Amino acid sequence: MYRSTAAGRFVFVNRALVTLLGYDRVEDVLALDIPRDVYVDPTDRARWIARGATDELGDGVDLRWRTRTGEILTVRLYVRAVKTPAGELEYETTVFDVTELHQRREQVEHTATTLALLLGQIPAVLWTTDCDLRITSSGGAIRELLDSTPNRSVGMTMAEYLHTDDPDHVVIGYHRRALAGEVVAYEIEWHGRLFASRLGPRRSTDGTLIGTIGTAIDVSASRDLERRMAEAVRAERLGVLAGGLAHDFNNLLVAILGNADLALRDPAASRDLIANIRVAAMRAGELTQQLLAYAGGEVRDVADVDAVPVIGELVEVLRASTPAGVALRDDVPAQLPPVRADASQLRQVVLNLITNARDAVAARGGVVRIDARVVDHDGAVTADDVVAAPVGRYVAIAVTDDGAGIDPGVRQKIFDPFFTTKASGHGLGLAAVLGIVRDHGGALRVANQAGGGARFEAWWPTAVREPNHRLPTPVPTPVLNVMVVDDDDLVRDVLSRMVEDLGYAVIAVADGAEAIAIAERAEVAIDAVILDLTMPQMPGRMVMAELRARRPELPIVLCSGYERERDAAAAAGDAFLRKPFRIEELERLLAEVTR
Repeated sequence: MYRSTAAGRFVFVNRALVTLLGYDRVEDVLALDIPRDVYVDPTDRARWIARGATDELGDGVDLRWRTRTGEILTVRLYVRAVKTPAGELEYETTVFDVTELHQRREQVEHTATTLALLLGQIPAVLWTTDCDLRITSSGGAIRELLDSTPNRSVGMTMAEYLHTDDPDHVVIGYHRRALAGEVVAYEIEWHGRLFASRLGPRRSTDGTLIGTIGTAIDVSASRDLERRMAEAVRAERLGVLAGGLAHDFNNLLVAILGNADLALRDPAASRDLIANIRVAAMRAGELTQQLLAYAGGEVRDVADVDAVPVIGELVEVLRASTPAGVALRDDVPAQLPPVRADASQLRQVVLNLITNARDAVAARGGVVRIDARVVDHDGAVTADDVVAAPVGRYVAIAVTDDGAGIDPGVRQKIFDPFFTTKASGHGLGLAAVLGIVRDHGGALRVANQAGGGARFEAWWPTAVREPNHRLPTPVPTPVLNVMVVDDDDLVRDVLSRMVEDLGYAVIAVADGAEAIAIAERAEVAIDAVILDLTMPQMPGRMVMAELRARRPELPIVLCSGYERERDAAAAAGDAFLRKPFRIEELERLLAEVTR
């Protein structure tokens, strides 16, 4: 504290001021010229005096002083003007050293400026709200992303900003969850951009909830890049698939065409040659079924299946053909809950997994272990998931080998059709495993073992209802006329020949419009229809609807290469014939629909 004259001389100083200015004696300070010796800028004193000091203690003013050693201080002065008995003005002043406060304020302002510049470089928008979901601040790269200005929306409610009257708007719901203490992540399209947003509760320094704080990062470019990368991977996989299909089907066509040519040249040998053609065609059918299993939608006869004897039988069969030095170890418990599965596809999955593991250790020998356990799954996804499972109870069938393991570079490709690291084989085994498990609503996990080797786990949903009971196959009953509708000339011709061979009369039709026209003629007797579902001019379902409208009781057998089309046949109350098929199956179905 001090008292000074209007001319700038100290009249009184306390010891604290002497120490502040770096002097030892009061007399030394009293001898100073205040504007010249104390103020960094001598005109500062004149300016605040000119602003008018009164006899009331005024607001503080911050000025810069200099100590005896030249150190610069920032001081805050509170001044009151007083009159001496002689009528002259003097100034009683209280001084606070606020140097450190100013330094920290400058640091904070510098940090805030730097942070604002940094946030401006990030494609992100930031905002805060109060507990009434009224916006209290907004910033970040808001100008570049939303063509707006910082804090322009301050004072708006979230409903006003979103232009909605819906109190249950999804974004408002996210903010309410943040007010409840939850951290929420979501994606939203806004102003033509895709934003990855994150919301959380905003609290004061004492922990009191005062609103929400959110960030939204523009991820449009990264999502577009991810999409392009996925398309590139898909294109690569399609290339592998097309090449593998061309190779395998070319080999089958060589066998079919070669045997057909020989049969035409030498009718006497035709029976054996035709048998070869049939074998090649059946192999083509098996190849197609494996591809369809990978594509999905091919679950057929789902029932409650006890996996324990299925695994045991496969292990016993495979032991006979297992190379020397490879041991198959069955560690499956004696009792497991039944699973909901197509029994033949369950066998196919276990067989493919065991064969794959056996091949992995065949060169140097090793152990292939098959085990199973019950899993109560909470729905969590792991890094080992190839197909993730929803919440539920499963029987996990695992096949483990102690081979070299799976190279991380090929882990993502081993389930692609026709991708294989083996010297032989067409790479459809694991592709079929993937499709079958996925269609059963199960899970598939793959991991390398810590001590070497790989572990494949196929999860099957446990049974939840009674098994299906099939009706016995009825005795075939002949019909008079069967209409065969198929746009493919070769298929239509061979199907017509097969129907005729079974003792029926055939009406062969190339498209749906012609079939409908024939059905409209009352004088034409039609006892059943075999209808292809995938025709270019008029889809099979549309043809079926038109035929039903004209002849409601007409039996229709839907024909397709896709097992999932069976649902359409079941919904219409008709039979389903899956391509390729044997004449025995055709005979049974015609008998069923015409009895």
